[in-house]
Amino acid sequence: MIEVEIRRDPDDRVLEIHCFSSELAEESEEGKLVEVSLSTLMKAAFIGLKGYLRLSPFFEDEDGRVILKLKRDHLLNREIDAILETVLLSLRAMQEQHPGIVEIKDAATKVNV
Repeated sequence: MIEVEIRRDPDDRVLEIHCFSSELAEESEEGKLVEVSLSTLMKAAFIGLKGYLRLSPFFEDEDGRVILKLKRDHLLNREIDAILETVLLSLRAMQEQHPGIVEIKDAATKVNV
């Protein structure tokens, strides 16, 4: 199983994406393929945020864990959203194509009182 956790700000914008792969995911060829695909997708987002938007995201990809964190620049919200929401659409497509291998937890921090 590969768990993906999405963390958002109070305005419901993505701040962090954490992906954790269990040993079970690595036991099957399908699990290995999905793990490599997910890592590549996250790396592409990092490259776009850093290279194209000139931001300084945090990126870590090691030992079955991929983390992408970003301090948002409000002047670039539209561009950042385009990159990160495209990643989320791709992750959801992976979840649909590989049921039981990818699980997404989209934890909005927005609190309605």
